[in-house]
Amino acid sequence: MNRPEHLTLEAARAYLMAQAQKRGVALEVYAERHTATTIQAFSGAVNDFKLSNRQGLGLRALVNGAWGASFTENLAPPALDRALENALENAGLSAPVPHAALHAWGPPPALDLHGEGMSGVTVEQKVGLALGLDQAARDADPRVQSVPYSAYNDSEGQISVEHTGGLERSYQTLGAYVYASPLVTEDGQSQMNSAFQFTREFTQLDPGQTALEATRKALALLGARPAPTGRFPVVIDAECMALLLAVYAGAFSARQVQEGKSTLAGRLGQSIGSSLVTLVDDATLPTGMDSRPFDAEGCPSAPLTLIRDGILQSFLHNSQTAAEDGVHSTGHASRWSYQGVLSVAPSNLYMRAGQSSRADLLARLGRGVLLTDVKGAHAGANLITGDFSLQAEGFWIENGVVAYPLEVFTVAGNLVEMLSGVQAVADDLTFSAYAAGAPSVLVDGLSVGGSATPPQAAGQGQER
Repeated sequence: MNRPEHLTLEAARAYLMAQAQKRGVALEVYAERHTATTIQAFSGAVNDFKLSNRQGLGLRALVNGAWGASFTENLAPPALDRALENALENAGLSAPVPHAALHAWGPPPALDLHGEGMSGVTVEQKVGLALGLDQAARDADPRVQSVPYSAYNDSEGQISVEHTGGLERSYQTLGAYVYASPLVTEDGQSQMNSAFQFTREFTQLDPGQTALEATRKALALLGARPAPTGRFPVVIDAECMALLLAVYAGAFSARQVQEGKSTLAGRLGQSIGSSLVTLVDDATLPTGMDSRPFDAEGCPSAPLTLIRDGILQSFLHNSQTAAEDGVHSTGHASRWSYQGVLSVAPSNLYMRAGQSSRADLLARLGRGVLLTDVKGAHAGANLITGDFSLQAEGFWIENGVVAYPLEVFTVAGNLVEMLSGVQAVADDLTFSAYAAGAPSVLVDGLSVGGSATPPQAAGQGQER
């Protein structure tokens, strides 16, 4: 028996469009192709090497105002026919959605998110870079005991959205990153920290610098003392502030707001931050990790100001949440893959930088806490209330400089109160591995839970 012909991804899309047109069915097809390389090194040897390749189609059929979804990784015509039938059957089992429609969006912006960044790069070069990263971290300082985590990763993808209403568009994306997490030990105390670098150009990766930065951050934590308990003014380091924004990004989703799952519900047009706070989501950043010319529905991407001078201006919308609120889509329809359902998600979310240096913020702080990292956000941050209580790392500040690192402590507060308490914003905008960015900020106060009383005498130290 002859096996059915397995079509290319592009031919499979065309086949589904033809079948839908023939049957008079309103159909959207989301196509994704993705390849990735991951190389992990440990103690001078490659201990994990992965090549992954996936592709598939996500279908959404619109029948009598109801959406039905399905997906397939089998690109043979019989499998494509079954996927179409499944989508139609699922639509028949679903409730109609007000304003459901396929949209003929305008043209997307011209973005080159692929270029020639990996052209001619061999597997041997990638392996050499991963090994060099591990070696650089182990050689960075005599106090480095090992490098438990270090890796090189690159990924290449193609996304296409097409529907029977006449829309057809696609884009390619490429990215590579390295990260290292060395373990350092001194006087019986061990600490670990990490650093990463993302780029679209292989030649721009600097494993040596990444290793040195990770080692510097880990060494800075040695000699930690118990943290005090109380409410203190805090400088939140840029990378840590970016992480906090990533944790609360879901609060800006119109879907979360409409379902009563966001602390920002009912606050559109109101002040939720100091006048120094402006928050933007921009999928068009050339070097953004989550940049894209259009979203999962094909809606063109454009910069969106969520908070301007402390005032909540907008939420993130796909076409359905926008219709429910009587506004236009902001281009934030999202799928985690062709297997996923349509949702709402940010792209490159960041707080705009200010004019001061971080040193200026520390000088203005005088005495308090420099917060450099938080952990356990999945359990310790509440999107509905905005409250958070998180495990944290940081430093005690005296006279505007670092006095000493703090043992792990707890930091607690509330998203809106924290943003409202921003008193100064630095110029050191930094993007994290979570595609969120922020500068360092000075906040009037957060609750710190440690095991010591606040120091009575000013310490001496160097700024970290």
